[in-house]
Amino acid sequence: MFIDPGILAVLLFTGFAIIIALAISHVLIRGFTDKLNAYKNFSGSVNEFILFVSKEGLLQDALPRSVDDPFYERLCEKGSFDEILSEEDFTRMKEYIKGAEAYPDIPFIFSFKGENGTRWYEMKAFMKKSLSHSHWEFLVKNVTMDVDLRKQVDRAKSNLDLLLQNTGDFLWSFDVDTRQITLLTPITDEDGRVIPRSVGVQDIHALLLDEEYSMFERRINARIMAFRASNFKDMDENSSIKLRLVGSDGNLVWYCFRYRVYLEENARILIKGSARRMDLLFDNPIYDDCVNLDAAIGTMLSFPDIRIFCVDRDYRIVSCNQAFALDFKYMSPEKSFGKRLLEVVKPKYYSFIQGTLSEVFESGKAKSWKGPFNKENRLLWFNAIPLTKTEGFVYRAMGVYIQMDAADFKNDSNIKELI
Repeated sequence: MFIDPGILAVLLFTGFAIIIALAISHVLIRGFTDKLNAYKNFSGSVNEFILFVSKEGLLQDALPRSVDDPFYERLCEKGSFDEILSEEDFTRMKEYIKGAEAYPDIPFIFSFKGENGTRWYEMKAFMKKSLSHSHWEFLVKNVTMDVDLRKQVDRAKSNLDLLLQNTGDFLWSFDVDTRQITLLTPITDEDGRVIPRSVGVQDIHALLLDEEYSMFERRINARIMAFRASNFKDMDENSSIKLRLVGSDGNLVWYCFRYRVYLEENARILIKGSARRMDLLFDNPIYDDCVNLDAAIGTMLSFPDIRIFCVDRDYRIVSCNQAFALDFKYMSPEKSFGKRLLEVVKPKYYSFIQGTLSEVFESGKAKSWKGPFNKENRLLWFNAIPLTKTEGFVYRAMGVYIQMDAADFKNDSNIKELI
């Protein structure tokens, strides 16, 4: 049988082309397979994968094929989301898919509870459409580490806020160029309540008195000059300055300002620091032995003009000095022990004294009051102090007061000599 040479050449060329195509396809497929198999070496580090899902919600394929992830493995095993997601998350997912084409950049966040705890995932959807059929392509990313980190940051911020609110401290920064002070955390009052609008850029002239702002500015300028002279190194880390801030009620509150000087990336000098509230009240003594407390109170401050008494939480007198007892017609302090405060002092004085002691019992803080009392030219200086157990429970309160008459200071020859 004779074969035309031209036909033979075409057949040989076609066969050769098929062989070359098969060889190239084999090389490409082998290279692609090798790349897919390379994921096996890093299966524990792959946190993103693509899912191909039918419009009915059935898993058709997934890439890469080697991912060490509990959600990925469970989905490949079950083949659909409704069997592995919680009812709430699956309902939210169906609502998300309905609007995925209109808002493709908005991700869907869901959780999956596996053997090793809860994992969090972020998913974005894309509808792949063709003439024959359409399907969903989901890009899924394991964001458990991001969620845990965000929780740690939120927890640290919450702890910082709690610390600052309980200590009365706040953080601040000062821009050297604009001379603006920014409060990074809010100021709290003496009861730990946040003062409204006390965060952000503040008018420093409204916070400080004029003379104290001048002192603050001089100290800042000297610190900046030293910072520049030392080749932008802050050599004075432990310096501080004590200033009075004008509170929301107009009262002046002492704060200790500590700060550091920093050079920002844009060559701007910025000062950051903290301000610690300074309560000018003495620390309260802590007593565990009531006998020692009674003995101490019975012997302390036996001056004729200073009245001292101590009551329990039922406002019964447990101790007092001689001056207090004589004020209310008792020959000795012991005669008043065990009596309610209302039985000893006059009713018109009781409401004032009881109100002050009540605040001390509730707040655990000492309270002082001075001003006109009872009649014209009569002055009273009253202090109430909490007495606590070692666990911090205020179980008694001590009152100390002295009465003064303004007329006693007008014609006293001894006062004139001192003046």
